[in-house]
Amino acid sequence: MRWHFAFGIIAGLLYAVATGAGMPLMVDVVFPILFSEPGKASDWYQLWLTRQLGSMSHERLLFLTCLWIPGVFLFRALSGYANTYLIQYVGHKVLEDIRLDLFIKLQKLPLAFFKNNQSGDLLARLMSDTTVLKQIVANTSSDLIKQPATLATALGFLVWKAFTNHSFFIAMIAMLTMPVCVLIIRAAGKKLARRAKALQSQGGTMTAALSETLQAPLEIRAYNLEARQVATFRSRTNEILRLSMKVVKYRQAISPAIEVVAASGFAFALYVGVREGMTLKDFMTLGMALFMSYEPIKKLGMIHSQLKQGDASIERINHIAQEPETLLEPAHPLPFHAPRKNICFENLSFAYREEPTLRNLQVSIPVGQVVALVGPSGAGKSTFANLVPRFYDPQSGAITFDGIDIRQFAKKDLRNSIAVVPQTPALFLGSIMDNIRIGKEQATDAEVEEAARKANAHDFICGLPQGYQTEVGERGDLLSGGQRQRVAIARAFLKDAPILILDEATSALDADSEAMIQQALAALVKGRTTFIIAHRYSTITIADRILVFQKGEIVADGNHETLRHSDPIYQAMAGSQLLGGGS
Repeated sequence: MRWHFAFGIIAGLLYAVATGAGMPLMVDVVFPILFSEPGKASDWYQLWLTRQLGSMSHERLLFLTCLWIPGVFLFRALSGYANTYLIQYVGHKVLEDIRLDLFIKLQKLPLAFFKNNQSGDLLARLMSDTTVLKQIVANTSSDLIKQPATLATALGFLVWKAFTNHSFFIAMIAMLTMPVCVLIIRAAGKKLARRAKALQSQGGTMTAALSETLQAPLEIRAYNLEARQVATFRSRTNEILRLSMKVVKYRQAISPAIEVVAASGFAFALYVGVREGMTLKDFMTLGMALFMSYEPIKKLGMIHSQLKQGDASIERINHIAQEPETLLEPAHPLPFHAPRKNICFENLSFAYREEPTLRNLQVSIPVGQVVALVGPSGAGKSTFANLVPRFYDPQSGAITFDGIDIRQFAKKDLRNSIAVVPQTPALFLGSIMDNIRIGKEQATDAEVEEAARKANAHDFICGLPQGYQTEVGERGDLLSGGQRQRVAIARAFLKDAPILILDEATSALDADSEAMIQQALAALVKGRTTFIIAHRYSTITIADRILVFQKGEIVADGNHETLRHSDPIYQAMAGSQLLGGGS
């Protein structure tokens, strides 16, 4: 890619020479030869050209001289094309790398980041804002080299002519308007930057609203929210239209303003020049050189406006790129081994924000024990379980496997030893076979089918038109809730991890399927350390031990019979058959 960039710069410089000096020289050299009488060319370079061509007919001299015109334009076109292609290739490659880096960064950020940021807004930052940058690169990258170099070449030509022809000092008068053009560009750029930032932010908000609407079609129809959603979307599109026109207003004002200022400066220089006796030939050369000077300024003004708009996108992208990775890998990870004795929570505290979610927990869980976590909604049950695979890290205290802090293991090794079945499992685009195989990528078809049998999913899968090759749709929407749950359970069976986290894994099943799954889970948890986040009484029948949570603390610890007689919180929940919501 470095060679692409280097050759792109060289091509841009050649384009600048052909434009800023080649075209004025064409006017200065070619036209006088074409329109002068044979043998009466006066300038030294015209006489030199005539001598080089030798004694030839005027018609042949005329033909060869005219070839200068397409020659200059051909050279300019080839170098301009090479510059645009090579520089844009480099720019697009860099931006695709940035998009990929952002996507990789999102895979490393903790779950708390996604709780605090709307998925639609993150999608807009990853796709829309990088697309804005890509368009800016496509529109400006090659000009960032060609236009400054063209301006420098044209100004250099003017300075050279000023020393060889006194009348060209008049051109310096026209150059005095350039600072005015710069002031116009800066003033418009500042106003455009503020509007562009608001526009990009509003675009992210609208994407988030659209994503929310597409993800909740049932609720919108059930509560007759169609009119409200349309009104909200219309309001946001109107705001985007207003901000877009602000951006257009300031961006498009730059070019005509520069043209007026440049034309005024050129007219004044022409007025002074004619009074000083400037010839038509000198005027044509001066006019071409001045045009080649002001055209880059005008284009650079447009580039400046686009870069200001790009600043807003860069700021939004940096929200992801500069987000600190709080779940760091250890500098020298220890070789991982599954716990053989116990998993301990040692004086552990955790908070999502300022208010603690878990407070000074001290509990030891022997390997192979099945532990049910119960308590009211918001008591800290899910948070407690989610700390084990390091979805979060505690603010104080530690979780240890046989005395070793889990933060000393590589996250990949740690999570390979843990299977998670959430209450609302996520299925990915692809077939049922693909989704179960996520538990063990190298699994054979026979192993996948065996896992499905254990999860009571094989029969319903075989009843589908394409069996295991049936597509599940977006988020698994082509399957029922119970079917999605059983696919997720089959995934956990296939992973065969020593640690299980079951977040009410049977909640979406009917009574018959639940009974069969309970039997399968009873077999699955044997010899494995299992955390069951229990929301109803039937789930904890396979638990050896129950931890009762309230306001981030473990207020009771024992088996069902012990707690049923000793703990009032558990008695109340068990009596109502409700053991708490998610937390």
